[in-house]
Amino acid sequence: MFIRKLLPIFTVICALGLAACGPKPITPQLRPVGTIAVAAFTAPKYNWELLAGYLPEEGKTVKPEILANLDGALNQSLRAHGVSIAGTPAAVRQCQEIMTLERTGKARESAWSYWLGVGRCLPADFILVPQVLGWKELEGGGNPAAVVMDLYLIDVKGQRLVSRYHYDETQKALTDNLLDLGKFVKRKGEWVNADVLAKEGIEAGLREMGL
Repeated sequence: MFIRKLLPIFTVICALGLAACGPKPITPQLRPVGTIAVAAFTAPKYNWELLAGYLPEEGKTVKPEILANLDGALNQSLRAHGVSIAGTPAAVRQCQEIMTLERTGKARESAWSYWLGVGRCLPADFILVPQVLGWKELEGGGNPAAVVMDLYLIDVKGQRLVSRYHYDETQKALTDNLLDLGKFVKRKGEWVNADVLAKEGIEAGLREMGL
């Protein structure tokens, strides 16, 4: 009985020790100098729609309302960080429609060429492109939420990828990964929904990218 009472305390002590020896946080980049346009979140169905990497599973979709909520979360974080937006998702969407019309009947182009073309259509030096690669809601019976997404910052004039932030998170119990103590405390020891994970990913990504 005495050992059982000490077990939770021992677990936390171990977690603190491991966290201290864990990987150091990545130093954020400097904020890019110039105007920034922000695209709306998209959920690519096929690997050729990605700027980098690959999908956990091709052909799956994400509900429009989820994408709309992510757009709101991204906009809120950008405003909180003091990032001025020169091109809104609505303006970017107009340029996407123009690009689609111009490419009608032509051979399929790469995702890089497509987004670079969208950026050139805008009055902006950079374009931030967010994509959701995987989305799983929290379910009962030990099925935690999971989110996979990418944030890309493209230098339109320089025609280069400034930075990419890849987020792949499936919530785990503290006993499964003691290095996640910080996340465990931040989430108040509760199992959270996918939108909470996504907001954490957006916040971490923007900070790492200097936005």
